[in-house]
Amino acid sequence: MTRADHLSHASIRRRLWAAVGALLLLVALAGIVYPLWWNHRSASTGHHLVATASCQARLGKPGSAATVQNPGVLTIPAIDLVAPVLPGLTNSVLDVAVGHDPLTVWPGQRGESLLLAHDVSYFSALDQLKPGDLVIWTLGCERSVFRVTGASVVLPGSGVESPASGVGLALITCWPTDALFWTPERYMVRTALVSSQPLLRPATATPPPLVVLGLSAPPQLVAEGLSPASSGVRIGRLTVSGSPSPSFRQGPEPLVVANLALEEYAAAVKVARSGNRSWWAALALPGLPLPVPWSLAGRTDVRVIARNNTVEGVVLSSSSVTLTLQVHSGVLYVSGLTR
Repeated sequence: MTRADHLSHASIRRRLWAAVGALLLLVALAGIVYPLWWNHRSASTGHHLVATASCQARLGKPGSAATVQNPGVLTIPAIDLVAPVLPGLTNSVLDVAVGHDPLTVWPGQRGESLLLAHDVSYFSALDQLKPGDLVIWTLGCERSVFRVTGASVVLPGSGVESPASGVGLALITCWPTDALFWTPERYMVRTALVSSQPLLRPATATPPPLVVLGLSAPPQLVAEGLSPASSGVRIGRLTVSGSPSPSFRQGPEPLVVANLALEEYAAAVKVARSGNRSWWAALALPGLPLPVPWSLAGRTDVRVIARNNTVEGVVLSSSSVTLTLQVHSGVLYVSGLTR
């Protein structure tokens, strides 16, 4: 083999090694660059997904229907109200949320939307609103702001005229707003659309868990029926005192507690009429004497006493008697009775 041949083979080997080195370098660079590129793509895509996830979770543009899983949210800062809104006006809806009248458009659409709630529940403070107060409707990633234009006491079924803008929202409850009894009139707050805008993330509100309290009335007494109608009790108005949280005061819990307290009151009425001492021993705290029957001619008002979200007691008062209830271990007991 000539010297030229050796030089030629050496040159080929150098080129091969150079090629191999270059290939290894490319592999090494790829091992560094590709993960960096993949991580960058993953991060940027992830950030995009995070940024858009809220609107992927949206329930649609204004006018889309709220669902049980994703309720709309009604916020009224002037009365510290933040309430879930569900479609329909059935008792199962109004027991836990504000209801949307299915015969009307959803808030934010052109036309007049109607939202209704019990007077002694979410809309118990509706009569405190004044012209100019804001009402905020949120559904998914869309928020519409309305301004109160007026309020009036109307009859059920009264028509509602849309504002000049063509987009309105009316809030309706029974009148008076603290009445436990059936009322023939309704209180209606009218509003007009101020603005609509998308949100970065959806607002959420879930129906609160209802208060769970037991009655101290014995089963035999409960079996006789403890509704106000069965005992002759005429129900009056509901108030909340103590230091309740805004969500408690402006929610369904006071109504739930009032209904239970009225059953306990009806039990006390039946015990006083029957003179059954064993029933009274189960119903009342120790040391409280068995009462004699009292007149049920007047209405019985209910005052729920709460601290934050906890019920501490209930006072039921009429022109004839004041009955005090206390909560012990989740059960209502009669703790006092004065005439």
